[in-house]
Amino acid sequence: MQVNIGDKIRELRKRDGRKQEDVANALGVTAQAVSRWESNGCYPDMSMLPAIANYFHVSIDSLFGYNNDRDLKIKKYVEEANDFFLYHDTYQEDKTRIIQMLRNALEEFPGEPELMRFLAMALASQGYNEAEKPNKFQEEAAGIYEELLKENSSVILPLLDLYSLMGEYEKSEHKAKEQPSIRICREIMLTYAFADKKCGLANDKEKKYLGESILALLHELGCITQKAIVRNDKLYCSEEGISILLAVRKLYEVVFDEKCYGKFHSDLCMLDLAIAEIAARLHDRDRLLEYFDSAYAHYLEHVRIMSDRKNKDREKDCYESTLLKEVGNTEIFVVVCRPEYFLYVIDGLSESDKAGIMNNPKYESLFAK
Repeated sequence: MQVNIGDKIRELRKRDGRKQEDVANALGVTAQAVSRWESNGCYPDMSMLPAIANYFHVSIDSLFGYNNDRDLKIKKYVEEANDFFLYHDTYQEDKTRIIQMLRNALEEFPGEPELMRFLAMALASQGYNEAEKPNKFQEEAAGIYEELLKENSSVILPLLDLYSLMGEYEKSEHKAKEQPSIRICREIMLTYAFADKKCGLANDKEKKYLGESILALLHELGCITQKAIVRNDKLYCSEEGISILLAVRKLYEVVFDEKCYGKFHSDLCMLDLAIAEIAARLHDRDRLLEYFDSAYAHYLEHVRIMSDRKNKDREKDCYESTLLKEVGNTEIFVVVCRPEYFLYVIDGLSESDKAGIMNNPKYESLFAK
C-alpha cells in the first residue's frame, strides 16, 4: 500500500481550518517543513508521529491510512461469523472452525469487541453439549462476556444464561440484581427526553421513542410469557397456556394494527409455534395445523426480511400502525427463526401425522435436506 502521510496531514489541517504555520508552531517545526510533508517531499521523523496524531486527535494508524483497511478486515471477519450463526448454527454443530477463525482474528485485532462477542457466542454454544466439568468452553465464554460487560451492558443477557447453564445460580442472581429496573431502562427514559409539557401533545421525536418503548416492552412480554409457559408443566399442557399465549398474540395484532410487523414476524412465529406445540400435547390436531401454518407464514416473511437486510435492499423498517409510524430501525434483538423449531413441534406426533406435514409440498423449504 502506498503511504501518503503528507496528503493525510494536509487533509486534517484543512478539516480543522488551520494554516501550515499553526501546525508548525504546535509541533515545534518550521512552516517549510510542514509544506514539504504535505507535498510528499519528505516524511516527518518517526518520533514526531505521536505528536502529530495527538494534535489532530486521530490515531497513528489513521495517519498512514490503515484504519480503512483495518475496518474492512474486521467487517469481513464479523460478517463471516454472523453468517455462520444466522444460517448454519445449531447447538449440535461443531464450532471448531469458527472458534479458530475468531481466535486468529483477535490475534490480528486484540480486544476488538465484536470479534470477542462472537467468540464468546461460539464458545458458549460449543460448550452446550460438553459433559466435562468444569466446562472449559463455558468458562472462557463467561470470562469474555465479563470483560465486555465493562463497556457493553447488552451482553448481560447471554452472560446470565451462561451462568445458569454452568449452575452458577448465585452469581447469576447477583449480577442480575445489579442491573437497573425496567422503570428506568433506556427505552422508557428516552420517552421523557423530548416531552413538551407545555404543548400537551407528543412531537415526532417523542412519538418515535414512545413507539420504540412499546415495541421493546411488547417483545420482552412475548419472550418472557413463552418462557413462563414452556417452563411450567401445568401451563405447557393446558388450554390455560394457549389462552395466555393467544392474549399476548392479540396484543401484537392490536399494536401493529394487523399491518406490517417488520422483523417482529419472528415473535409471532415463535408464539404460534408455542401454541401449536401445546395443541399437539392436547391432541388437538386442527388447532395444531392452524397455528403451525400461521407460524410458517410468519417464518417466510422473517426469512424474506432478513434476506433483504443482508442484501441491503431495505434501508429502514417502516410500520404502518398509528402507534408505530414514527419508529424506524430498532436495536431490539429478535430470535432468528430456524426450520428445526418446526421439527420440535411435530416431533411428538404419530408417524402418520408427522409424515403428512413433512410431505406437504407447502412446507418443502422447512424439511428439504
